[in-house]
Amino acid sequence: MAQRPHNRSDGGPSENSHPSSRLQSYMDEDPDFGSSISSSTSQASEHVVDMPEEAPPEVTIVWKHLTVTTRVRWAQKRKTLLKNVSGYAEPRNILALVGPPGSGKSALVAAMSGRLYKPAKMTGQIIISGRETYEAFRPTWFSANDVLTSHLTVHQYLLYKGCLQAPWASHEEVEDLVVKTSQRLGLSPYMQQLTHHLPAGTQRRVAVACKFMNCGQLLVLHDALFGVNEGDGLAVLKALSDMCREGCTAVVEVQQASTDICSFFNQAYVLSAGEVVYHGGANEQTMAMLGGSGMPCPPLYHPIEQYMRLIDPSFEVYLQSAQGDDQSWNAKFSSMMVKVLQDSYVSSPLCKQNLVRSDVLVEQAAPRKPPPKAPRKFMTRTGVTIRRSFSQAIRCFSLYQSRLVLGVLIALIYGGTYSNLPYTFQGLQERLSLLFIVSAILPILTLGALPIFAHNDKVFIQEHKACEVSLVTHSITCFITSLPFLLLMPCLVAIVVIPLCGLNSSGAGWGYLILNLFLVLAVADAMVGALAAMFTMCSNNWRTAVTGAICIVQILAMGFFAGDQRGLNLVVGAVSFNAYSYKGLVRNELQGGRTWGCPQQNYMPGTYTQAACSLSDGQAYDGLNDNFGVVLSSRWHAIYALVAMLVVWRCLHAAVLYVRVKLVW
Repeated sequence: MAQRPHNRSDGGPSENSHPSSRLQSYMDEDPDFGSSISSSTSQASEHVVDMPEEAPPEVTIVWKHLTVTTRVRWAQKRKTLLKNVSGYAEPRNILALVGPPGSGKSALVAAMSGRLYKPAKMTGQIIISGRETYEAFRPTWFSANDVLTSHLTVHQYLLYKGCLQAPWASHEEVEDLVVKTSQRLGLSPYMQQLTHHLPAGTQRRVAVACKFMNCGQLLVLHDALFGVNEGDGLAVLKALSDMCREGCTAVVEVQQASTDICSFFNQAYVLSAGEVVYHGGANEQTMAMLGGSGMPCPPLYHPIEQYMRLIDPSFEVYLQSAQGDDQSWNAKFSSMMVKVLQDSYVSSPLCKQNLVRSDVLVEQAAPRKPPPKAPRKFMTRTGVTIRRSFSQAIRCFSLYQSRLVLGVLIALIYGGTYSNLPYTFQGLQERLSLLFIVSAILPILTLGALPIFAHNDKVFIQEHKACEVSLVTHSITCFITSLPFLLLMPCLVAIVVIPLCGLNSSGAGWGYLILNLFLVLAVADAMVGALAAMFTMCSNNWRTAVTGAICIVQILAMGFFAGDQRGLNLVVGAVSFNAYSYKGLVRNELQGGRTWGCPQQNYMPGTYTQAACSLSDGQAYDGLNDNFGVVLSSRWHAIYALVAMLVVWRCLHAAVLYVRVKLVW
């Protein structure tokens, strides 16, 4: 629906004329137009509170002739989400976006914040404080899909978020902001509770609190009230109303309207099928518009609530079943109601007033300059994310502690099974079995951290879109956080296994075993993180199944595929970090200058007898090459291969996150 006439044949003001001349001409054409402006201004003044003396600069957002289309999957045509809509949101007011599902509310708030999905295309203008750009005044965006960092208390979570949003502020300033915001939203009783133990409505309030701390005078809430009880919704709106009294501009998408919730709104913007049905005050002005359309608001109903009942098709089915033989409601379908309401709004002086008001707001805000950009503070934010990640790792048992416990138990069980191994050929084979188990089972324990990795990637994406955390910061944080835990496990395993089983106990042997196991665990950690980012749309069960299958194939390259180094077996063996780790550990075991008993010449696997001869480390390793396909000229070649794989998997993880952030969103 075109809200502004493109060709005027009645001699009225053109689109490009000055706003003041257009306003005067409209008043000359319609005497009621001037009185409607003054009445609307007096009504809005009832909800406006005087700003403090030193208030931050106000921000106004105006959208003109906005059309948004998107590509329909498996179809050549495009679907129109918004059709030539125009409107504005002023400071110290809460604008409610109202409409049934599919009316275009989400598309409008996404266009306001510069967060439209890539297949969507937008035409028209979005002007924020006189500038057609998001760089100067990017709105603070909140979505119902925002997730919280798990295994942190509410106080820790808000404190870390405040440090990320304002890295130049002192700790005392951030602490004061956290206390003030938590009191506004009624979160004081929950400050010492863990975020993942909170009810859904309280989690939503915590997420909104983070946005309130980062509010840059223009706040856009997408589905902030969806899926929460009315008490949590009222707490959010009460805090938002307090912020608007201080000069903030707020746009709230409303899915379900009630009288108590609607009482917080100063203005309403009603959409249906991508077109504007109403834009104006949320109280008396709305009731007057409904009365002029022949659909007056019933007693004890809020006008916005009545608009929702009239334009939502789901209410039509309810009313038909509830009224029965009463044809007064059955005769009016929702599409007809929408058409009547649209025609009433377009022909009213209020529509002309909104067009003029939009131009006036743009003209008044045009001379303003954008505020100076805040410093990036890369090192400060990196330090904050590392501290937050360590706090999460300490509380999350499935992230690293469970792997430490299971790793020590495995070392104790198999160390006791293969204890006091002799320096015979049979003892050498048993050592190889032990090394196989250690290098195969310890990396696969990383699968337990797969859900946490996927959750942390979601948190990073929303923080990256809010310009809080960069991709480099996230990659550094993931690696540094894992270092202490991944170093501790090889040390504990070496302390248990080497003395019990009689492995190579020289200084170089101890150091190499710890370094080898650390690298293979780091590679497994990087691989699971990359796969968690790749299969983000799958459930945890599917992600675990796919990642587990890849780990099993790499383990098979150590034994089942090791004998035949051709074709697919060669490829799998070349990319298997378990195989390189196992070969390096075997080579390290045969570096101590010891002698081994050799079998008889008619040696068969499982049926051998000890011969009266001895083999050096080199001779024993040559025999292993012939029988088991263990080919490695130096134990350090395995270290080089593991380091290269660690770099590749970390880069792949970063590349997947980059694609998700830049191309998918």
